[in-house]
Amino acid sequence: MSDLPAVSPQHLRQPDLSALRPPFSTHKPRILILCGSLRTVSYSRLLAQEAARLLDHFGCEVRIFNPEGLPLPDSAPVTHPKVQELRALSEWSEGQVWVSPERHGAMTGIMKVQIDWIPLAVGSVRPTQGKTLAVMQVSGGSQSFNAVGQMRILGG
Repeated sequence: MSDLPAVSPQHLRQPDLSALRPPFSTHKPRILILCGSLRTVSYSRLLAQEAARLLDHFGCEVRIFNPEGLPLPDSAPVTHPKVQELRALSEWSEGQVWVSPERHGAMTGIMKVQIDWIPLAVGSVRPTQGKTLAVMQVSGGSQSFNAVGQMRILGG
């Protein structure tokens, strides 16, 4: 302790490395997939379903939220059943996959509505904080990747 003369030895403990590690999970990784399309047959929905199949193959428990019937933000109370379903799934998840087509140079409105209904802070924690987030976009032709960029910003 001669190199730390201002420190009292009883207040300077080596960290307990086992206490710093999060406990190992006893269940499959829980992944929520949000899709920014309401069309029954859409490339975004097909991509979301393929991602779900791959994640299931790798041992994840996957749920895809169906945004049909989700109200616009501020047009219904947070007690709306679809809002409650989305929030419960977001809280349940340990990772999320957001899939959206690009429409008019941006993610779709339905994708943004889903993100808007997920509360920004629950107990001062963002719903995606500490979780893995993958973002994917489907666009035809030579369009840009604006939707991916927007989802990265909103999810980060």
